[in-house]
Amino acid sequence: MSGHSKWHNIKHKKAAQDAKKSKIYAKLAKFVQLEAMKWDNPDTNPWLALAISKAKSAWVPKQVIEKAIAKGSGNLQWESLEEVFYECYWPAGVALYVKCITSNKNRSASNVRAIVTKFWWNMWQAWSVAWQFSQKWVIYVTWKIKLRKDKWKEIKEILPLWENFEDFLFDLDIEDFEINEFWARILVWKENLSKITKIIGEKWYEIESSEIEYIPTNTIKLSDDDENKLQKLIDTLEEDDDVDSVYHNAN
Repeated sequence: MSGHSKWHNIKHKKAAQDAKKSKIYAKLAKFVQLEAMKWDNPDTNPWLALAISKAKSAWVPKQVIEKAIAKGSGNLQWESLEEVFYECYWPAGVALYVKCITSNKNRSASNVRAIVTKFWWNMWQAWSVAWQFSQKWVIYVTWKIKLRKDKWKEIKEILPLWENFEDFLFDLDIEDFEINEFWARILVWKENLSKITKIIGEKWYEIESSEIEYIPTNTIKLSDDDENKLQKLIDTLEEDDDVDSVYHNAN
């Protein structure tokens, strides 16, 4: 009986993981579809190229990405999508900026309102929160040894690249960066995104993703208890199928 119970638990856990993966794939596919609706060629549409890059970094299957582009370009019959933002305030003074990709704004607004109200937040009118955030293009880089078949090197030759990565970034035309022993978060100007991505890609660094984020101009320090409450709210919002990203100004 114990063996059967263990197998049941494994199957249940795997089913939950598969469901979570499917939800991530679906959200990223919606992002690709939305950008393909504007122009379906990633070579001339940097927003679509960005969406595809983000999907690939999450291991979204190629056929899922191609189907999303086909939907966005009109080659497949599908409901239209749009990007909408909802703005919220918390009594602790935290501002929340919720991005949705949806085919039904009324449904999304109702769902977001129900969630934030449950956590004692309030929805506010447009631009009551948005002005506190700046749109930034962000590249994430991790410390992976990117070995190519035609360029094998000894570890001792590669290691200095990680040790000197900060100096390498200072030589690039970027806005800002944050770095630790595991990854780097690089803010770039829109017009330099393709160039910087190419330069980094030619080195022995692994680009995890490049995406647009909304960075708060000022941040608020929270207590440990309020931080936990905020994280629970964010987790609940991100479970909603229409919610693409959640931004906040908590430190």
